[in-house]
Formats: sequence, C-alpha cells, structure tokens
Amino acid sequence: MRFHLFDSCWLWIVLVGWMSHGLFAQTSETPFWQLQDSGVEASLRGLSVVNAKTVWASGSGGTVIKTVDGGESWHDVSPAGAKELDFRDIHAFDSSRAVILSAGQPARVYRTEDGGAHWTLQFEHPDEKSFFDALSFFDEQHGIAMSDPVDDRVLLIETIDGGKTWTELPAERRPRKERGEAGFAASGTNMRVVGDSVFIALGGGEENQSEPTSRVVFSPDRGHSWQAASVPMPRNPSSGIFSMVFIDPQTAVVIGGDYLNQTVRNGTTARSEDGGQTWSVPTGEPPRGYRSGIAAGRQKDRTCLVAVGPLGTDLSWDRGQTWQAASDQGFHAVQFTPDGKRAWASGADGAVGHWPPARSQRSR
Repeated sequence: MRFHLFDSCWLWIVLVGWMSHGLFAQTSETPFWQLQDSGVEASLRGLSVVNAKTVWASGSGGTVIKTVDGGESWHDVSPAGAKELDFRDIHAFDSSRAVILSAGQPARVYRTEDGGAHWTLQFEHPDEKSFFDALSFFDEQHGIAMSDPVDDRVLLIETIDGGKTWTELPAERRPRKERGEAGFAASGTNMRVVGDSVFIALGGGEENQSEPTSRVVFSPDRGHSWQAASVPMPRNPSSGIFSMVFIDPQTAVVIGGDYLNQTVRNGTTARSEDGGQTWSVPTGEPPRGYRSGIAAGRQKDRTCLVAVGPLGTDLSWDRGQTWQAASDQGFHAVQFTPDGKRAWASGADGAVGHWPPARSQRSR
C-alpha cells in the first residue's frame, strides 16, 4: 500500500539517482571507453594528455606513441635503439617537446624537441639499485623524478632547464625510507606536484613483511625539506599506494591495493582533506579491487574521479567517498585534459581508450 501511495515520488527519486550518478553510465549501447587503435602492442604505463588533440603514451619495448588529432590516428615515435627499455612515465609540454623516463636498468631520461623524430639521452643513473617510478614538473623548466630508495633514502633527481640536464639531490634533501618501502611504477602517478609541493606515495615490503599502513612523504619547498604522513592502506611486497590525485590543494585521494590479489576491495583507497597531512578510509563503497591509476576531471560542473586497473574502471562523483563500476575494460594509467572534460587511458597490449566516447559512439 505504501509503495503505491508514493509511487510517483519513488520514481522521481530513482530518476534523480540515475541523473546524479550516471552522467555517462555504461550501457550495452554506450560503452564507457571508446577504444582507439594505437598501432602498438606494448604495455603502456606512461601517459601525458596535453589537450583534447595532443596525447602521448609510453611503455615497454622502448615504445612511445602520440596523437595530434584526438586519437583518430596514433603515431609510433619511439627512440631508436631503446627496445630493451620500459618507459614507465612521460611528460609532454606540447606536440613537439616531451621527456620520457625508463624504469629498471639502464635508468635513463630522454628528451625530444621535434615531436619524437629524434630523441636525446639526457641522463643515465649509474647505480644498479635505482629503479625510477615517476617524473613530474612544477613548470616548463623545473622538474623532479623519483626512484625506489638507494642507500635507505628515496632517490631523487631534478632539472632546472626543462629536462635537458638532471642532477641527483644530495642525501640530506631526500626522505628516509622505512623498512621495505618503495614506489610502484604502475602509472607514473605515485608522485604529484601541487604548487611548490611534491608528494610521493609509497608501498611495498620485504619478503614476508606485512604492515597495516603505508606512507605519503611530502615536501612543501620542491624537495628541500620533507615530512611524512601515515595512510591506512596495508602494504606488503605487492600492495600499498599506487597512485594519487589532488582534487584541490586540500583534498587528495590515493588508490592502490594488491596487484597479486586484484579483486580484494579492502585497502584500495584513502582520502585527505588537509593537504595530505592526515588520511582516512572513506565510508562509502570502495573500488572493486586493485587500481593502478587515478585522475580527477569535471563533468557537468561536478568533480569526477576515474580509477583504472587491469580488471576495470570505477567512478566517484563524491570526491572519493563512494565508488561505482563504470567498465570492465582494463587499463594501467588515466589522465584528463587540463580543462577536465575528457580523459584518456592506456594499458596492456597497446590499449588506449577515450572518455566520454565521441557523440557518434554514444548514439549507437
């Protein structure tokens, strides 16, 4: 009886819920991601979205690709003689200039000024223990790259000329690690810069080590001094924080989990509302499991968070408090255009996706 009396009200509530939480919900007619033909089969973990037309991606087999027409065509612009390298991160300034970073050995940084037609080796780290995870730029001249710890401190290098030259920071300017800590070179986004601050998310562990929390280390002055914050996400050799994003200078969300147990939902996300100094576990539904990349955009004047991993994509419309399934398409990395209106994702086997799909794709 109650259901029938309030039938119209109930229907209105359902419609409002659909409108508020399903702005671009996946249906059988409108897949969340519009897949694009990248022309390569590499595992693409590096991603740099310059604007709605220009996007670069990088990955295994020394691969670098780019588009200058919004993904209608992708071009292989890989450096010559670099097939043994895995470019886990890339930063592009425009359609001509980009910097790429290789993980593992040899640890190298390359730069191009002619759209990838030619690349110059700008830096190579001599220590075999170095394993670079991410690079970020404060502006077009000043940048920083981080490696797993060497000699008990996170390894950091910096540039003051747009990536042409790099210098290792002295030990006193590098944060100390805790036992077993390292970064995860999963999407190039375990390090972020916000203004003059730099944040590094850590996880990992030694064999048979298991800790109840992970850490974010952060510097308010471009790496001259460091602080640390505990994050309620467990870490072991295969788990911890993999990616972070700042919605605004005060609100941050981290994502991760266990890449060897990818369907476990506990310990996959945390939030900060005070600029990364303290972190808590959101009260709503978490992502559906391990996620390696997170990005923030704007859809219909609302903040939208997209998290990707090998097993799927999840969305949050409430700044990371609650997550909902968007797609089972797997990716490693995701990034929005500077205006927040469009996102690209990159992943295994040369997978590249665009969201929202083109108008013609949505209408099918």
